Formats: sequence, structure tokens, C-alpha cells
Amino acid sequence: MNILITGATGFIGEYLTQSLTQKGHKVIISTRSAEKAKKIFGQKVEIFDWDYKDVKKLTALINQVDIIINLAGENIAGGLWTKSQKKKILESRIKTGKIISQAIKQAQNKPKQLIQASAIGYYGFNPGNKCDENSEQGEGFLAHVCKQWEESASEVSNQHVKRAIIRTGVVLGNTGGMLPKLVQPIKFFLGADLGKGDNYISWIHIEDEIRAIEFIIENSLEGIFNLTAPEPVSSKELNKQIGVALKKPVWLKVPTFLLNILLGDLSKEVLLANQEVFPSNLTNAGFNFKYSNISEAIKSLIKKSR
Repeated sequence: MNILITGATGFIGEYLTQSLTQKGHKVIISTRSAEKAKKIFGQKVEIFDWDYKDVKKLTALINQVDIIINLAGENIAGGLWTKSQKKKILESRIKTGKIISQAIKQAQNKPKQLIQASAIGYYGFNPGNKCDENSEQGEGFLAHVCKQWEESASEVSNQHVKRAIIRTGVVLGNTGGMLPKLVQPIKFFLGADLGKGDNYISWIHIEDEIRAIEFIIENSLEGIFNLTAPEPVSSKELNKQIGVALKKPVWLKVPTFLLNILLGDLSKEVLLANQEVFPSNLTNAGFNFKYSNISEAIKSLIKKSR
């Protein structure tokens, strides 16, 4: 199949692109940084140098693809949540979704499926109960972002294009995301639990993240899918398992009030978020996780990083 990916040079996008090319798919990546893409992928992919503005140029490309995977968006944890940073986080997602939707509408040959990225932030930073895909939108900035992010490309459903929304949890991998930021201090006996450490983290191993997306493609699924392992863990337990794998203790604590003073809403909605989210639609569709247990997931990643 011909697959177009936006956000391919990001943490998840890079893994996904490498996996799809290895399986024999033709992957076209849309990017504003062609040189960066060439360094990462070489000749494995076709690079579409696009400014994320020219709808006609995108429409011409969409006429040639079977699947679109939209992962584009400003890094949520890339900096303090100033007013301008929040605007970047929101607009980078909405604009891309709307332009893709417009291009699909104008295309003569429609893609079969659009996979639209989102996040479990949709359920709020502290839902107060267990969540699955039937749960309502929660409170907070990220819940607001996720709702608009998902709706940005909602019109494609009227174009007879299957739309799958992937609400991703905390992705654990060695080259990006949360894990390297936790591993490094623990290696040097500086690992610390954040707040009380009793907040639940809904995580997913990077391999299962990619396998789940490929499963959605292979089975031509549509609807909403939580991409989280079926066993959420407390942040304290996550730190503990990293410590066990590294044979290092985690003995420090960073108080909640200090995190909130230093980081504001970023602390409340990301670092201290308390979310028990379950992948009901994914497992009901027949997907089997390779890593359901946090201990096994951490061991596999720590082993590979050595």
C-alpha cells in the first residue's frame, strides 16, 4: 500500500515509518525539514517537502495514496506551557487536520482510511474513575486540545473515508518520550518519585504502539481506539521497575507543591496526571498486546538500551 505519514520524524512516527517500510509498504512522509528526514530514513521513503499550507499540492499527493496517518503536532512536553506555547500545541494539530480534510475532499481518488492521532488527555488529567473509549471528555487544557484535534478531520467521514482515532497513552521507548528522562537520573542514584507517586499512568510499549497502528490498518478499522496497555501502573511502581531493571534504588521525592510552582499546568496535566485508561475497542477487535506487564516492558527496553 501507499501510505502518507505526517509527523514521521517524531518519536512514534520514526518507529512506525521504519516498520511499515520493512513490511514492504511504500511510505511517503510529509515534512518541512527534508534534510532531517533524509538523515533519518535515507532512501527508504519518498519525501514530500510541504509547508503544511498548500492544499492543492497535498491534494495531488493524496490522489496517489491508500492510507493517511496524521501524527503531526507540537511536542506537548517540549517546554513550559506559556500562552504562546499552548497556542502552538493547539494550532499545530488543528491546522494540519483541517488541511488534510480539505485535501481529501478535493481529491478525485480518496484514500481508504485516515488514522488521526490523539491522546488519552481527552479524558482529563484526573477523571476520577476508569476510562475506556465510551468515557466522556474530561477537564483541562489537554482535554480541550484533544477534542478539537479529533474534530479537525471529522469531515472525512462524509467522504466515505474510514477514520480511526488513536488516543495514545504514555509511550515507553528508548529514543524518546518519558522513559529516557526517568532512566537517566535513576542510573546516577538521583531517581525521584513525583508527588505521592500514587497517580496512575496508562502506558504502552513502543512496539505495541506500532503493532496497534498496523493492526488498525490491516483490519481497516474505524472508530476510537485507546492505545494503552491493559494494566495501568502507579508512577511509583513505574520508577520502581526501572530501578529494579537497573539495579538502582529510587529514594528521592519531589513534592507536589514544588512541581506545581515550577511547571504550573504542565505538572498537573502531564507529570502528575492520574489516568486509568483501558483499550477496550482494541482488545475487542482481537488485538493482543506483546507487553501487558510493566515489569516485562521495562526489562525489554533497559536490555536493548545497554
